[in-house]
Amino acid sequence: MTSRSIAQSENLLGGYAYQIIRQQSKQVFKLRSPVLADTDPEAVHEMRIGTRRLRSALSLFGNVITIQNTDSKKSSSSQLADAAASGIPSRLTKAVSKLTKTLGKVRDLDVMQQWLEKTLAAPNSGKAAATSQLEKAEKKTVKALLKKLKKRRKQKFSSVKKVLSNKSYKKLTHQFNQWLEQPTFLPAAQEPAARAAAVRIVGPITELLQHPGWQVGTSTRSNQTSPIEGLNLSDLNSLLARSGHQLHDLRKQIKGIRYQMEFFRGLFDLTYAAQVREFRAIQSLLGQLQDQTVISQFFTDEIGADWPQQLPTIEAAFQASRLDLWQQWQSYQRKYLKLQSVAISAA
Repeated sequence: MTSRSIAQSENLLGGYAYQIIRQQSKQVFKLRSPVLADTDPEAVHEMRIGTRRLRSALSLFGNVITIQNTDSKKSSSSQLADAAASGIPSRLTKAVSKLTKTLGKVRDLDVMQQWLEKTLAAPNSGKAAATSQLEKAEKKTVKALLKKLKKRRKQKFSSVKKVLSNKSYKKLTHQFNQWLEQPTFLPAAQEPAARAAAVRIVGPITELLQHPGWQVGTSTRSNQTSPIEGLNLSDLNSLLARSGHQLHDLRKQIKGIRYQMEFFRGLFDLTYAAQVREFRAIQSLLGQLQDQTVISQFFTDEIGADWPQQLPTIEAAFQASRLDLWQQWQSYQRKYLKLQSVAISAA
């Protein structure tokens, strides 16, 4: 089959890969102007998600498509080495990754800014005068933090402008556009899409079940691992301080697999779609816990380790939601610990 006929086939893995990479790359590149205009922070958010999804697609289809390396400085032997491992040049994936990270630094600041602005806009609770004075003092602190955030964001956004205007970005867009005009594929492209999709999703999900993040806050008795029940807030805070990085890494892995599963959603039934939604829900829960960690660290960096005394209302809100988020997480954790046990037994 010709490359063009493979690209146009919905039944072949190559055709699926072509449509997904076309959709994701076009989505990223069309957002350049809105991002540079910087009139709506959602443009940065959408472009960041787009680059993440594009990276997931490149990872998923690394042995299905082949994209020419346009770097003239690279020797032909190096090009052959790249091709042997993957049809996608490492410089291309690194360029997408760099764009993701640059956008992410601005997006993280936007999230904190929106959160603080929402906090400021919350109506007064009508409490006693002493508490009202305390709330006013907190608002003054939050306003000062917002000024610092805006200044920091301005500095980080200059990096976004630089990345979206340099030669590397132009080369990145050229490589994708050139491939979309003249797609080339590896032998795996001619596999039936549905069968190949199932094989490609099983492996990452099996790896996900082995992630140590599922084990955070658990105990093992009689070879049975289960979540520790009845954690108080102090114990939970200590646990997150020790092992929060594992949950953050688990969330990132879930996110990548969810993106890849979404690419194939049209090939499978409602059960498959329900699993995608469940991964999104787990990702959201872990994301809310991570947001608290990021915001708390920002407070510590800017006003010191005693920030809970300076912002008691915010600290109380964090503490009140943390146990609830953790209990929601444990309901999913129980399920996946059982699946993990089954996977280990089967191995």
